[in-house]
Amino acid sequence: MMRWLSNPLIYAVLSALLWAGFSVSGELSGPLDGMSFSGYNGEKGRQLDPDEQEEIIFRNGLFHSVSCDPYNFGSSVYSATVEGGAIRFEAVTESPTHGKITWQGVVEGPSIKATFVWTKERWFWDIRKEYWFMGTLKP
Repeated sequence: MMRWLSNPLIYAVLSALLWAGFSVSGELSGPLDGMSFSGYNGEKGRQLDPDEQEEIIFRNGLFHSVSCDPYNFGSSVYSATVEGGAIRFEAVTESPTHGKITWQGVVEGPSIKATFVWTKERWFWDIRKEYWFMGTLKP
């Protein structure tokens, strides 16, 4: 019989990986996986902008903002907690050229509401802008 199977450390590591959201196949997983939401973004204090169409995708434990693709923001791991009938999530996406975006939101039924803060450190000054997103589950 294989000796490593009797090692309790192996079971502890596997349990920790599964608990952290990894599946046996090596993919990440999360409670929002397989969901995509479409809607609009708006700058904080302003109405949603009809020209700022957005799609948020949760897949394989990753969060992705489609409207951020032109700025080289990639997908990132998201964390989520279930509270009653709502799922709260957080993610931080980064771009090699445009800084980072910190996302926080809640999904209730087919609706999603989120806020996000874009920051970029620059030589003479830093950029910090706050936005919000509202959308609905795509079929």
